[in-house]
Amino acid sequence: MKPHFLKSAMLCMMLTAALFNCKDKDADSLQPANNELSQQIDKLELGEVTIAVTPEVTYNAGNVELSTQTKILNSDLESIAGSQTVPGSVSKAANETSALLTATEIKTLNALTTANIADKNTAESAKMKAILAKVSADSKVQVYLPKLSLPSVTEIKSVRIGSTVESTLRTSATEAKSDDECIQRANDKFSKTKDRLDESKAKASEKVADAYNKDLDKIAKNLAKCVDQTAADRFEKMRQDGIKIANIALAALEKAKPYISTAQYEVTKALINIQLLDFLTKVNQLEATKIATCTEIAAIAKAAATGVRDSNLAAIESAYNIALTKAQELKDKMIENCHNQGGGN
Repeated sequence: MKPHFLKSAMLCMMLTAALFNCKDKDADSLQPANNELSQQIDKLELGEVTIAVTPEVTYNAGNVELSTQTKILNSDLESIAGSQTVPGSVSKAANETSALLTATEIKTLNALTTANIADKNTAESAKMKAILAKVSADSKVQVYLPKLSLPSVTEIKSVRIGSTVESTLRTSATEAKSDDECIQRANDKFSKTKDRLDESKAKASEKVADAYNKDLDKIAKNLAKCVDQTAADRFEKMRQDGIKIANIALAALEKAKPYISTAQYEVTKALINIQLLDFLTKVNQLEATKIATCTEIAAIAKAAATGVRDSNLAAIESAYNIALTKAQELKDKMIENCHNQGGGN
């Protein structure tokens, strides 16, 4: 009886130990097997992506403007009648112009009215071309001529689309054993992480789409502005503004006539007329300058905006793939640890 009892007791102890051993192993198999890996995959986020801004592409219509010296001269001419004194700027302009132009050239210019000067045939005449060329070449008198800025399109910086990092999503052989709770937990953590990454990717892509739509709105507004800036009405208004400025200057000169010498009067009148001739010539030149149509410029702007959008989306995709690949690696390590702990057996 005693030996039998001892055998029975020993058998019970062995069975108890075996049961506890299985319980511990089963408990371990329910976990992703490594708390550090589990924490890493829980904290995994989409890497920071800097969203590039589209460079604005606009059409600069150019302009014809009075020079600083002319603005000063016209202002000082208007002051003579009230002050009854001749400012130095007026005397200087008259002296420099008389030193350049001959008496015949001054007489030819002063025979013109603003209406004559506005006639394109006047600007095309050999005499007027010769006088204007002479004034334009003289360093002292040319400063009284209008300033011409030609049309231009803002420089477009090329956009380089960064290479994307491909994610390799592998299906582990152990993954098929979805009945193993340790493996299933690892797969669940991966799925939750992927959902989080998908949401972050969607939000970032939405921001890019919004920025692109704003770019398109801006392009449409700039196109309308460009069309307005290149309309014939704009250039005709510029011509009329130039004629108006010349008439005001000539009226101020007439009021100042009693207080200045005849020579100053004649040469200043010639200068005002040559200024107007040059102003109208440059307006014609500005109108004739064609660097691109407004539609072509809008197409260039849209291409630039599209390039930036694609570059931004590629950067987001790259960051997403890097994070997803990392999540896959962590999941595979957790599944591997499940087997090392006895899971899946």
